[in-house]
Amino acid sequence: LLDPSAGTGIFSGAVKQLNPRCEATQFEKDVLTGKILSHLNPTDNVRVEGFENIEPRYNSYFDVAASNIPFGDVRVFDPAYSNAKDDAHRQASGTIHNYFFMKSVDCVREGGLVAFITSQGVLNAEANRSVREWLMERCEPVSAIRFPNNLFTDNAGTEVGSDLIILQKKATVGELSERQRDFIACRKLSNGISVNNLFQSFGRVIQMCGRSLGDCS
Repeated sequence: LLDPSAGTGIFSGAVKQLNPRCEATQFEKDVLTGKILSHLNPTDNVRVEGFENIEPRYNSYFDVAASNIPFGDVRVFDPAYSNAKDDAHRQASGTIHNYFFMKSVDCVREGGLVAFITSQGVLNAEANRSVREWLMERCEPVSAIRFPNNLFTDNAGTEVGSDLIILQKKATVGELSERQRDFIACRKLSNGISVNNLFQSFGRVIQMCGRSLGDCS
């Protein structure tokens, strides 16, 4: 298991409940949080540093990458991305959520899974189209679920819209399926908001009436 933004290790803890033999490599850039992570997970490979420091030898190494990754127009210093000639890598080097997706796809093996909670901008933003194309050239979309904006209000104090995106790295590059094309494309609503084509109905959108699911009737 790879967790590139581990916090205190919630994702690895959940996986280990299902498979206690799981070998986890966890990155946490914040020093204090990283020390807590190391204390709570003494048998794991805990690295108190940025995910961009992962070595090339870990490409195609992990079975699963899972995390609640950071988001925003935060530039990541990774020469392999910032100096790349293609639009996808240059876009990813300037937006940390795109970087974490692409870097993690590199790190999982063929057939491996990338399961991230991330900003809705990954799927919605027209500027991220080249990133989505890069992802669909290498992955099959397993699932995409849109969370309500207030899902993390109580725990994290934020009302940013977020998605759960699960991708499976594929072995060969072929013609894109309709689902892959939907993952790439967006459409404009009547109010001018861009929405990914995977969400053409509310079937993949979780509705929430109050602060918790228990508040909904």
